[in-house]
Amino acid sequence: MRKLTEYPILSLKERDRRWALTRKEMAARGLDALVLFGWPSMWDFNIANARYLCPIGGNAENNVLVFPLEGEPTSFIYSPVFTDYWKGAQNWVADVRPRKGTFGDSVVGRLTELKLTKGKVGIDGLAGPLDPDGWTPHSSFTRIKDSLPGVELVNLQDMMEKLRVIKSDEEIEALDKAARLGDLMLAKCRDVARPGVKECEVYAAMMQTMLANGGEEPTLFLFAADKHPYPHPFRVPTTRPLEKGDMIICEMHPKFGGYYTHVERTFCLGEPEPRYLDIYEACLAAYRKGLDLFKPGAKISSVMNAVRDVITGSGFGICEAGIHGHGLASLEYPRYRHHALGADEGALKAIGDEFRPGMVFAMNIDLFDPKWHNGETGCVFAETITITKDGARRMHSFSTDFQKLPV
Repeated sequence: MRKLTEYPILSLKERDRRWALTRKEMAARGLDALVLFGWPSMWDFNIANARYLCPIGGNAENNVLVFPLEGEPTSFIYSPVFTDYWKGAQNWVADVRPRKGTFGDSVVGRLTELKLTKGKVGIDGLAGPLDPDGWTPHSSFTRIKDSLPGVELVNLQDMMEKLRVIKSDEEIEALDKAARLGDLMLAKCRDVARPGVKECEVYAAMMQTMLANGGEEPTLFLFAADKHPYPHPFRVPTTRPLEKGDMIICEMHPKFGGYYTHVERTFCLGEPEPRYLDIYEACLAAYRKGLDLFKPGAKISSVMNAVRDVITGSGFGICEAGIHGHGLASLEYPRYRHHALGADEGALKAIGDEFRPGMVFAMNIDLFDPKWHNGETGCVFAETITITKDGARRMHSFSTDFQKLPV
């Protein structure tokens, strides 16, 4: 059997950087260990913290990581069938075990081995500023608490998410590869979508393009095709053949080695109704304003309010408009979304109201005309951006133009 080092992982130097950063924060908080519940839900977004320290994930794999302040971490995966694979597919963590009993039992056993039955242990996924619901199973938390009454269990809140805000050069390289996958997916839609081709066939061709070029499942991919689609692609594709005059709006989070980018575009089979072009141009105007103002040291709130002013000045309404971080998950820090400011109000306090080099985020602008078709249709646009020492850099290369397809 060949070695499985083809699996896209970052270097041991990058691993050591992350482990040192995490352990410094653990020591400052008096934590003896972390339990990171890498739970494959929300398109694998909830595995991000565990995957940051141990690159096991993808294809909906579990990665419940016990990460001690000193010594080797242990990753518990779902099944013994996959244990040898994960030991060979990555070289960051040697101690990979299938769960024994429940995941809660497995964590209890490992903390006992580490002689931490009276230690202070931080757990993620118990709800925090970025996810008020959390994702760690109640049964697992209860099993640990009841089995180890001497352990002080601490909610990590967003400790790990804060550590992940600034991306390293290796992370940005992985994100560039994910962005390229998004460009290829858009090109496939441009080349395949024609009258008579089924919606699902276009969607499948785009997904096949991502996977055939090294992408990873699961990932978020929303798609809608209609004469007058809603101003956000909430739907999945149907078996309906496309028709002349159909609009296609799509949102993808192309994913490479666990890293997600975010891209959206609006297409039309043939010539669109003129109002769509007006709406799309307003999307681009807001996007360009952001690109001009995204600079190290600039205030996030001021920049995003200037973007909002461009939109409101156009007379169009906001379905979605703002920024949110990307990396091993979507909706990371930094986050400032005009359609969800209530949910994001703590984000600036958490990381500071300032753009910094190494931040990576999506800027999405989905607009509609409230006076046209009852405000029930519109255009979408989004790209992933990274902040460099000199300003903002687009991570995508696909044309920003409205896409008129031949019929």
